[in-house]
Amino acid sequence: MTYEELKKSDFDVNLHYSINEVAILALSFDAFGGVDPIVTISKAEPYNYHPRDYRDTVLDLEDWREAVKLAQELAMTPLNERGKATNYDWIKTAKRALHGILGRG
Repeated sequence: MTYEELKKSDFDVNLHYSINEVAILALSFDAFGGVDPIVTISKAEPYNYHPRDYRDTVLDLEDWREAVKLAQELAMTPLNERGKATNYDWIKTAKRALHGILGRG
């Protein structure tokens, strides 16, 4: 499985990319409408993924199991076959900062 296939799977996933891992996120019950990681997958170590507690999120048990299954499938894929993961949040932040510096934001 590639990062793109995970993102476009039948299970609607929200992903967050960092330097060493990809996190599958779910809306949390907190008052601010934030998100919490429910599974993290290492981008540096093969076969390394970590399910997390889903009870503080809006996910039910079956959705959490599906997310863990997808994470396991991605983690079992060799690192060089997963494709490239683009951190779109970083790009958006950089664009906002540049527009602020240029006085366009």
